[in-house]
Amino acid sequence: MRISLILNRGSWTMADQMVVSGGTFLVNLLLARQLPQEEYGVFAVLLGGMLTLQLPCGALLLYPLSVQLQALDGKAERSMLMRSTLVLVLLLALVLGMVLAPVLLAFGRAELAIPALLCFVFWQLQEATRRSLFSTFRHRGAILGDSISYAGQALIVIGLATQGRLTLPEVYLGMAATSLFAAAVQWVQLGLTLRGPLPLRRVAREFWAFGAGWSLVNGILSQLRGQILAWTVAFEGGIAAAAALQAAANVVNMANPLLISLGNIIPQAVARAARQGMAEGWRAARSYAYLALPFFLGYAALVLAVPGPILQLFYGSSSGYTDLATVLRLLVLGALLGYVADIFVSFLHGVVALRLATFINATGLVATVILSWLLVGQLGLVGGCLVGIGANMVRLAACRSAMAKLMGSPASPLPPPGLAAAAQPRGK
Repeated sequence: MRISLILNRGSWTMADQMVVSGGTFLVNLLLARQLPQEEYGVFAVLLGGMLTLQLPCGALLLYPLSVQLQALDGKAERSMLMRSTLVLVLLLALVLGMVLAPVLLAFGRAELAIPALLCFVFWQLQEATRRSLFSTFRHRGAILGDSISYAGQALIVIGLATQGRLTLPEVYLGMAATSLFAAAVQWVQLGLTLRGPLPLRRVAREFWAFGAGWSLVNGILSQLRGQILAWTVAFEGGIAAAAALQAAANVVNMANPLLISLGNIIPQAVARAARQGMAEGWRAARSYAYLALPFFLGYAALVLAVPGPILQLFYGSSSGYTDLATVLRLLVLGALLGYVADIFVSFLHGVVALRLATFINATGLVATVILSWLLVGQLGLVGGCLVGIGANMVRLAACRSAMAKLMGSPASPLPPPGLAAAAQPRGK
């Protein structure tokens, strides 16, 4: 793969993710500084729940779309597949979002039910339009809509705070509005129309046959690894401890644009390169990983060297979060290990080796559960950070085993990318 192509694609996907993660970080920072600690804890826990509910849309619909579009040449067929996927995402998001209402009612926060539902549904719709752009390597084009959505959310929070109306219901309604507007902009960029066939059942059946079920299991395991740790910390130390963990994680998550952007481009790049062999696919994955590595290491070194001043810069010198230096250092070490493991998992998605990716994340989840039980109750937040480090070390060991099995095999565990759709009957 040409260096110029890697730099061009890699730079735009990183730029787009910086907009997304930057807006998300700013919203978290503003809310952490201006909401009572208990309210920010509710926001953090509910956001984590939404991220978990998001997994079926991404795994069952958006992941197969991103790989199968590579095999379609006709504009009409590509438009049909994207249109059908967007409708399926909207329907699935409505069903999943309904889970939020009884949970919020049970916790006495009924006023959040409708705003949270709208926020979740429109967020998933916009995620579907941006991922459709990604599927054809149009990361540069996605920046406009993502700026409207994620930078817009930060502006909404600032505006609400200025007017003295900063409450969680208002925040979620504002986030819903920016997501819907951004989805409309990206729909226009995709050049899609409202007319045309919508073979929803056929598309859903083909996506499932492609391996979407394994993708969902893998995503759930990966998401639960982080959520179980947060829930354990909240159970052992209370909602304030969960807020403190999230506050330290916000600093580490400043590097998320790098990692997430790699997940947005490596599977597609690997899928194309792997047509010339598994080794070529792995070379493509490493090329993008090396492109982001210096930035990731540089930020990690800065945080490890001066965690205290960075926490003061983020939250103010009088904040209770400024004494989290040890917690922050440990989270950074865990993130470095996780970076390497996630590159392997992204590669496995590109070659549709979803069972092996699931194996890696399953071992990480089991390690998280065991270590959380052993460490969080005894060591609190520090124990929670040690759980993350230990779980990622286990994942790396599983990566080594999975790669040895894959490279020694003549074929990936599932059909090569782009062939699953062609193998399915089209006339039904």
